[in-house]
Amino acid sequence: MVDKNVIVSRLEQIDKHLKKISAYKSLSYEEFEANSTARDIVEYNLFQIINHILDMIEHIVVDEDYGFPQSSYEAAVILFEKKIIDTEDLSLLKKMIGFRNVIGHDYISIDKQIVYSILTEKENDIKKINGQITKKFL
Repeated sequence: MVDKNVIVSRLEQIDKHLKKISAYKSLSYEEFEANSTARDIVEYNLFQIINHILDMIEHIVVDEDYGFPQSSYEAAVILFEKKIIDTEDLSLLKKMIGFRNVIGHDYISIDKQIVYSILTEKENDIKKINGQITKKFL
């Protein structure tokens, strides 16, 4: 059975990180691109948000005895197979995992336009995944 405290704790952390980046949503792309501090703050907080989401899905898979995933990608696939998330959510999680991996391992080639797009257009995607988890496990 899923430990609800783990889920609540991660959701609270995600909200804190979303608030930290919200101040940068009003920047134009040109301002964002020119402001390395803003880019660093947004990238770091998006990295943390994704890590918290992945921690939740891995926790759910293990605690619900769905299996022992060897990766975040595998955990997402398991949630899809168990009908906890739909095809759109699985695709979104795959993109998040890829983005997280770029930030964590390929820092030189981070596409500023993608980071800006996530900052300004993708908060609802994060909230959608969180809503699916909340609906099913809280």
